[in-house]
Amino acid sequence: MQSSKILRFAGDVSLDKVIITNPTGFYQDIAAQVIAVNFYEDLFSPFITGNLIVKESLDLVNLFPFIGEEFLDLEITTPALSGPAISGKFYIYKLSDRDLVGDRNVVYQLHFISAEAISDLNKKTSRGFNGKISDLAKQFIEDKIIGLETTKKTFVEETSNNVKYVSNYWTPVENLIFLQNRAANKANVPNYTFFENRDGFFFISLDSLYQNKPYQSFVYDRYTRDDRPLGGSIKNIDEDYRRINSITIPIAYDYMDRISNGMISSRLITYDLTTKQYSSKIYDMFTNFDKQKHLNPNPINSSKAIWRSNAMIFNMTKYHSNFTGFGDSTSTKYIQERYSLMKLAEANKLQINVPGRTDYTVGQVVEVKLNRIEPFDKKETDTEDKMFSGQYIIAAINHRVDRERHECNIELIKDSSLMNMDKEQ
Repeated sequence: MQSSKILRFAGDVSLDKVIITNPTGFYQDIAAQVIAVNFYEDLFSPFITGNLIVKESLDLVNLFPFIGEEFLDLEITTPALSGPAISGKFYIYKLSDRDLVGDRNVVYQLHFISAEAISDLNKKTSRGFNGKISDLAKQFIEDKIIGLETTKKTFVEETSNNVKYVSNYWTPVENLIFLQNRAANKANVPNYTFFENRDGFFFISLDSLYQNKPYQSFVYDRYTRDDRPLGGSIKNIDEDYRRINSITIPIAYDYMDRISNGMISSRLITYDLTTKQYSSKIYDMFTNFDKQKHLNPNPINSSKAIWRSNAMIFNMTKYHSNFTGFGDSTSTKYIQERYSLMKLAEANKLQINVPGRTDYTVGQVVEVKLNRIEPFDKKETDTEDKMFSGQYIIAAINHRVDRERHECNIELIKDSSLMNMDKEQ
């Protein structure tokens, strides 16, 4: 596929570069041999992954040869789009599913991952750390000695709390996961996540992501193009991009899962080995809902929900002054709220297929508009399905590019509802 500045249809794509370089410096652009590219991003995963489906008769496996030490330079663009491309340098770590097709053709998959993942595999740190969590997170992402050594952009949201701990031969990502589980933002909301998308690495709270304006508005309806007076139809690519090709709802809700995993409420029982004191604390999401940022205005449960704090009990040990001059070094202060918020984040989930664009990425807020399936009066203006419509955040995305088009399979999640459950009952 050749690069073009003309956008022919929603889902048009240009595979500009697929260059593989081996350890000796030999390189080859194999774009002509690529049948499809799958490019994966996940809000709760530290690295971008993907695969190339290759069909060739050049015996590239022996030409390079492929031994698991090759790098991939990838560039995919949406014609006429001023937004960012899908591009970067990745490590090819696996060859799989090799099949002979005919006498001389072979098909196989090359799996790739962000180059920083190789740094993570090869680093184990054993030492103590002390300081603001956001400062430590930035160090583990960028540092050449203990970090991922990335040269990509990094976005680290400042935290309000400090931490003191010992890294027990942990990799950079294991340290970042430890930090995100203890991090609270300036508003003391503890729902941080660490992930990579096409813009770079993020150590950021969902609280902050929820405040972004919707990047796109997706609609699932019976949209057809406007007819011309003399026949034919008017092409409106912007409207085509907004249309959902297909939509599935794997699980609309699971009340028992919400209760048993502490989303609605929990009890924390602690014992401090130093001060010899027991304590008990109850958390519930309704008391804290208005203090937090959310995608939509209302809770996903009504105030009449049946819950008890004992449905989930945390039994934890505190270590006050375990480190000299430092108070409690455990995660007891925020663990209940974090469990609730992270479970709440995925309380409603949609999976949609839409025409692909390279500027769609995880972490973006989007709006979804669905119509009710019940019959309604033709004069009725409000036909929106308020249960499943609303603002969502892109939690995972698969950019699938083949020789014909670009499609995005997107997983959307939301933590709140357009519908006021108390008024609607």
